[in-house]
Formats: sequence, C-alpha cells, structure tokens
Amino acid sequence: MATQTVTTNGHVHQYRFEKAPQPEEKSHAQGWAKFAFNDVLIPPSAGLGLTKRYYQRRTMFQYSALYVLGLWCFQNLKSPAARAGALGLLFPGAGLIAVGNIPAALAFLVTLIGIPVTLFVWFAMGGVLFPLLLWFGSALLAAALAGDSLVDSAGLFWGTTCIAMVSWAVWKSAKINAQGKVTQDRRNKWLPEKVKEQTEHAVPAPAPGSRELDLKTLRFVQHMIERGLTPHADLSYHDVIDQFQTGAVRYQLYGVVDSLSLYLTHYAPGFHGYAAEACRNCIEKSLTKRIMSYWKWERLTGKFSTDYDPINYDNIMVTGYLGVAIGLYSSATGDRRYEKEGALDFVITDKHHFKRSFGDLADAMYKNMATNDYCLYPCEPNWTYSLCNLIGMAGLIISSRLLGNDYAEKIKPRFERALEDEMTEPDGRILPIRSELTGLTIPGLSGTLSDCINAMNLTAYLPHIGARVWAIIRNEHIRYTKDGKLDVEDLRGADKMDPGNYKGGIGSLRAFVAGCAAEFGDEQIRTAALDQLDTVFFPVEATASGAFRNKGLSATAQVVALMARLMRHQDLANATLHGPDPVAMKGPILADVRFPDVLVAKAYSHDSKGLDMVLYPGKEAGVFRLGFERLMPGGRYTFGDELVVADKMGCGSVEVAIKGRTAVVLSPV
Repeated sequence: MATQTVTTNGHVHQYRFEKAPQPEEKSHAQGWAKFAFNDVLIPPSAGLGLTKRYYQRRTMFQYSALYVLGLWCFQNLKSPAARAGALGLLFPGAGLIAVGNIPAALAFLVTLIGIPVTLFVWFAMGGVLFPLLLWFGSALLAAALAGDSLVDSAGLFWGTTCIAMVSWAVWKSAKINAQGKVTQDRRNKWLPEKVKEQTEHAVPAPAPGSRELDLKTLRFVQHMIERGLTPHADLSYHDVIDQFQTGAVRYQLYGVVDSLSLYLTHYAPGFHGYAAEACRNCIEKSLTKRIMSYWKWERLTGKFSTDYDPINYDNIMVTGYLGVAIGLYSSATGDRRYEKEGALDFVITDKHHFKRSFGDLADAMYKNMATNDYCLYPCEPNWTYSLCNLIGMAGLIISSRLLGNDYAEKIKPRFERALEDEMTEPDGRILPIRSELTGLTIPGLSGTLSDCINAMNLTAYLPHIGARVWAIIRNEHIRYTKDGKLDVEDLRGADKMDPGNYKGGIGSLRAFVAGCAAEFGDEQIRTAALDQLDTVFFPVEATASGAFRNKGLSATAQVVALMARLMRHQDLANATLHGPDPVAMKGPILADVRFPDVLVAKAYSHDSKGLDMVLYPGKEAGVFRLGFERLMPGGRYTFGDELVVADKMGCGSVEVAIKGRTAVVLSPV
C-alpha cells in the first residue's frame, strides 16, 4: 500500500510503500540471481543509446548555431569590436587572434592555457560556469581590445579550423565505435564459455556460522575500527586532499561502514559494540559541514542555484554511497535508527541544514532515476558517473528489503537498458562518465580498475553483466608470468593511479583486482593480488596500537583491500540482497567490550539462543569484562565454568581470561 509523504522543501510528493507481513523463511536465501550463460553476451545496442545521441546532436546544433552566427557577424558587421567578439563564439580566444596586437596575443595564450584548466574544473566539480566564463569572457575581452581594424584572414582560419576539429572528432568517434563493434563480435564468441568456466571453478564461501577471522585480518579490521571511532574533527586517519573527486573524505567514511558491515554480516552478526559504534560515527561524520560543504559550490557553479539540498537533485555520489552504507549497517545490526524522520542532519553551511532519513535517500534515488532522461543521474552537476549509479542501485536493493518499497523492482528494467545502451561502449566496457548536458564522454578513462569496481557492484542485481565484465578482465588483462606471479596487463591511465590520493603507481590496482576476484570466488587471484599488495607494493606495517595497514596505500584503497580480505564468493551480493541469517540476528549479542583490549574474530548464534565467539587480546593477555544483551530476561547461561544470569532487561556480563585465540560459548541452561 502506498503512503504519500510531502517534503518540507516544496519539491514533488514522494511515495513510500508499506510492506505486508511476510512469512518467515524456512532457510535463509543466499547467492545472486541465476542467469543463462548467453545472457552475458554484449547486446547489439551497446553504445547506441538514443538519449546520448539526442544530446550529442543537440550539442552539435547548438555549436553550429554559434558557429554560423559568429562567422556571419564577423564577415558582415562593421564594428571591429562586435566582429572580434562574434568570432570568439567559434572557439575560446578566436576573436583575440583577429585583434592582432600584442595584448590580444598574450590574452590568447592565457586562454589556451585556461582551456584544459577550466575543463578539468568542470569535470572535477561540475562547475560548468568556468569553461563558459573562459569562452564568452575571452570573446568579450577580444571586443574590448579590438582597434580600428582586424586581421580579416582570422575568419577564414577559424572557420576552417573549427570544421576540421569537429570533423576529426566525429571521424575518431566513428572509428572507435567501429573498432568496438569488432571487439564485441570477438568477445561474444568466447564470453558464455568463459563465464561458465569461472562459475564452475568459483570457490564457494564458507557456510554461515563457520567463519572466523585470522589474527592478521583482524588487525586490519582493528585499524578500520580505529579510523571509524575518531572524533568528527579528527581526520588524521584520512587523506584530506579535496572534497570533489575520488579522494574526497566522504568516500573514505562510507568505506569504513561498508567494510565493517561486511565483517559484522559474515563473521560477527552477534557482535555490535565498538564496531557498530564506528559505523554510526562515520555515517554521522559524513554529514558534517567539513565534509558536505562542497555541495554548495557545486550547486552554485554547476547549476547556478542556491538550493543546497544535497538529496533531491542529482548528487548520487552521496545518496547512493550513503544509502548503501546505511543499508548494510542496518542490515548487519538490525539498528533502524536512520529510518526515523530527520535522523540524518546534512550540514551544508551553518545556516543550511537538511534533515532527512534513509527512506528519503531511497525516495530521492528512485525519483531521480525515474525522471532523468538517462535513468542514471549525475554526481557532480551535469556529470553522470556509472559507478555511483551502480552503487545507488545497490542502495535501492537494500531499501526495498529493509523499508519494503518496490523501487528496485520498478526501476531495474529501465536501469539495465540505460546502462547497456547509454553507458556501455560497443566493446562491452562500462563507461565511467558521461556529460548529461552534451551527451559526450571523456575518452580513455575505462580501465581495469574501474571495471573491477563495476563488476563487483553489479552482482546483487545484474549479475550477468558483472560476470561479463569480470570475464573480460580475467581473460584479457590478468596473466601469470613464467615464474607464476600475477600480472595485470594493458593498463590505461586511470589504472596507474591510486584513486584515493592521486599518487601514481600500479600497486593500488591489486586491491581492486583482489576485491573483484573475491566476489567472483577466484581465490587464486584474490590471494595472489593481496600478497603482492602486502609484500611488493605497500608493505604491511603495525601501528602503535598493534593494528595493521598498508604503508603508503590511500585510505580509500585500504577499504577495498580490507573488503578483499573479508569477502568470499558472492559475499557483497549476499550482504546486499539477504543480510545475515535471521536465526543469528535473533540470538544474544556481545554488546559491550573494551577496544582495543579485546578483538572479536567471530560472534555467531546458530540457534538464536546461544552465542559462539572467538576472541583475541588486542594488546596483552588478561581478564576482560564482556557485556551481553538480548538474553532471555532472567535467563541463566553457562559461559565455560561461569554462570551468567540475565537481568529483567535481558542484559548480563561475565569476566573472561583471554590469551591468544580464545574460543568461548554462551549457552542457555
């Protein structure tokens, strides 16, 4: 049943769907949706989307109008100032060449330097204002610098030069598409067989309740928890470079929640304590002004708007990532606090607060996808990133499960068509980015690193596309040298940079390869990539607290590496689609234990009554207090030789000696 809620900011009504009571499942569902191996074929429509073509043609018509107007005015008007300014419509700084004096020549050089700079700013933060200012500002400057006469041949020069540049771009695009079609046909000959092979050879994940973390991995978890528990003003565990692109702190915060939620889901659904606290702290830290103030500048320079609402329009890089983080956390812990109205307080400026909820994020994602021409919608104003939308779809999947809405089911067919037609190249690789305004993309950004992230995030809702992307990576880019070492070949520019700190090098790519291999059950590649990460590129170092991290690896890539250490076959999809086993979620929880004195390698209830735990001392061996919740009020439990009696609130505690690996069980009497 649909219930209508009216937003307080005057935007259109939004809808939420109440979920009818469902019968309890006899067995907990696992795994992603089944698909036929022929489903992985690259469709003939890949890269031939009508929406992008419409915007590309519109851009061409708009430029043609400027071209004709500018050239006609240059040839027919009498005023030198008007003629110089009009020629500037053809190309940034073109009118300055017509002016022909030394100040104009210097201004033209500055304009040429400014072209890549302003295009980068437009790309980096959606600031379309800056290239527009450069283009039309240089035209006005040409008009201001014009003397009594102009260089008449400048009209012919720019008229032919601009036609040549556009013609070359059209030819180059057609050539790339033709090559992509050839690659599509070649890949389609082997894709079904390769996907079948990788499916048959995938190593199954351990059964729920049978897993525990080894001490080395637990030390990496410890480092992530330390990061998550730092105060809101403390960014010492983060790479603080910019808040606009992939190095932004918000991604590092969301990543803490994602990785710790996977830890709780698959290893310790019976543990909340400091791990859950670290997740909540990062969620709330990501809403603070220091993290969110970037959106004010993106709205001003990208949309020319002072409506700083970070949710309703665009900004999938917040709604999508935060939606997944909250969804995974809520699913792993059963904590539904962020579903309450106003639970999320986004602080853009001291005067601009926007109180939202998890449901509002889902509403906004669905509304944007349902109304945007491309379905996929922008991160930075006017720039649509495929990855952010893939993560956003995972957020809708989780919201459908937790909130009971039908957004994911309704939007999935349109999303799949748009992804294949508008955001995939003819050769089957998913484009990282497309300009919403122009329909154009930035060539050369697709690479193995982005392919890995895409593939692992697709498994929850479009596993056949994810399997296709992984098969291409596995078949064409991953090789073993003669001495048996893993190698990743045919790298592009983005593959040779750590996206979290923008430092050059191919080492961080191993974290992403390992994460993707983990989700697809390729243990050989997962372990080999992690081994190279730890021993060749970013050696493991112990911090003062005993936690482990990879020295020199960005905070963002550290998250991906930890996910690769934690995950096994289909783990990310299972956390998204199903969450922990309901039986385990109903049992007792270890709710209170000191950090980092005690590290939890396992906490799992097999029968909703007892709790199976594996603990390690974080510092030195000793006797430590464990606090439990969700016990039977007044219930009696054995804990080794100790007796635990729950109070009327279902809480109890016990002291335990922990030395090395310590396996303990809390059992009802």
